[in-house]
Amino acid sequence: MTPQQFSLDLDHPPEHFEALHREAHGTVLVWEALRPGKRWVKLAPNDPAIPEFLAGLKGKPDTYVSVNEFDGWRLVRLLRSLRAVYVDLDGTTDLDLALDTLLESRMPAPSLTVFSGRGLHLYWLIQPMPPKTLPVWQRITDSLNQALAPIGADPKARDCTRVLRLVGTVNSLNNAVVRGLIITGYRWTLHELANEVLGQRKPRKAPGKAKIRDIHAQAAKRAQRAPQAVSGSIYERWYKVYQDLLAIARHHDGQIPEGYRDSWLFLSGVALSWFSRAESLRDEIENAAQTFTPGLTDREIKAVAKTIQQRAEAAAAGKTIEWQGQEVDPRYRFRRATLHKWLQPLIPETLYPELRAILPDRIARERKLLRDQDRARKVYWQDRESSYTGKGVRKDNEQRRAMALLMRAGGASYRQISEELGVSIRTAYRWCHD
Repeated sequence: MTPQQFSLDLDHPPEHFEALHREAHGTVLVWEALRPGKRWVKLAPNDPAIPEFLAGLKGKPDTYVSVNEFDGWRLVRLLRSLRAVYVDLDGTTDLDLALDTLLESRMPAPSLTVFSGRGLHLYWLIQPMPPKTLPVWQRITDSLNQALAPIGADPKARDCTRVLRLVGTVNSLNNAVVRGLIITGYRWTLHELANEVLGQRKPRKAPGKAKIRDIHAQAAKRAQRAPQAVSGSIYERWYKVYQDLLAIARHHDGQIPEGYRDSWLFLSGVALSWFSRAESLRDEIENAAQTFTPGLTDREIKAVAKTIQQRAEAAAAGKTIEWQGQEVDPRYRFRRATLHKWLQPLIPETLYPELRAILPDRIARERKLLRDQDRARKVYWQDRESSYTGKGVRKDNEQRRAMALLMRAGGASYRQISEELGVSIRTAYRWCHD
C-alpha cells in the first residue's frame, strides 16, 4: 500500500505527546493556563498516570508541552534528551506555502505540523539524542528558521527549552482548536537531519503550480544517503565552555569560592546566551547563581545578567554590532586565553583532562599537536590506500606505465625507456613485465 502524503490527523493530546516523547528519557513539562495552584506539571518517564492526565487536557484552553526532556526543570544545564527540531511560524497558517518554501530552499519536509490557532508549528522528529549534541541541534534549528524567515518564522523560538501548544487544546485568543497533521512521520537521526539541512546545496528553481510533492519518496531517498560529517560552530564552542564551567563547579562541590563567583557566573551567562531564549536568560542565570554562587546578592546577580540579557535580546531581534570591520552577532565572545586567565585559580592541574575549552596555552598546543599528528596519520594511510591500483602501481604512474609498454613494443631498450620517462631501469623493467 502506498502511503498517503497526509495520512493521519492528530486530534488528541496523547497522540501529540506520543509523537514527541515515545519512550521518554527525562521529565516532560506541561503548562496549563487555568490549572489551580501551580500551573506547571512535571511528567516523569513511564508514569502510569500520564495517559489519563493527557486525555483530561482535551478542550482545555492555552496548554503547552515541552518539545524536549529535562532533569526536573526546563533549563539548558538540565537538558536530558533532545526529541525534535521545530520552527514556529507566527501568523502563517498556509501549510502549502510552508512546504513549498522548504522545497525551494532544498530543506526536508517536516515530520508533522501543528495548527496552533494563529500559526503553524513544524516539527522534525529525531531519535532521542543526549545533551552533548545540542550545538548541532542549534545549527539545524537556525538554518531551518532562516529558510522559513520570509514567511514568518519566529526568530525568538530557537531554543531547546521551548514549550509549544498541545494538540487537542484551545487557543483562547480566537477559540481555535489546536490540531496536528502528520506530514512524513519520519523520525530522523540527528546526523541524517544535519546532513540534509546543513549540507552544501545548489540553487533550485521554485516548483511550478502543477508540480506534485512526493514527500514520502523524498524522505526514502534521503534515508539511503551516506551521512556527512558535521563541522564545528560557535554553538559547539560555547557549549564546551559551559560544560567546562560546570566541571569546575563540580570540582568545588558545587560552590564556587568567594572572589570568583561573579566571573564564573558572568561567563556561564555568556555561554547560556547562545542557547537560551533571550526572555528566559535571566531565569537561567539566577538559577545558576542560586545553585553554584549562593554568596552573591540579588543586586550582584542582576548586574551580571543585565548586559548579557541586553545583548541576547539584540541578537534575537536580528541586530548586529561592528567588530574589526565586520558586522557580527552582538552576544559576547571571549578568547580561550581570556577564559583561562579569569578562572585559572579555580582549576587544579588534575582537572584539565576533563576540560575541553578553558585551557592554558601549553595544553591547547599539546592537544592541537596530537590532533594534527592523528590527522596526518589518517591522511597518510588514506593516500596510500587510494593512490595505488590493484597491481601496486601509483595512479599518477599509470599513464607512464602505458607509455613504457608502447615503447617496449616498439623496440626501445629499458635504458631508453627509463631515460625518457625519468624512472630507474628497474622500474622500467617492472612496468613492462608486471
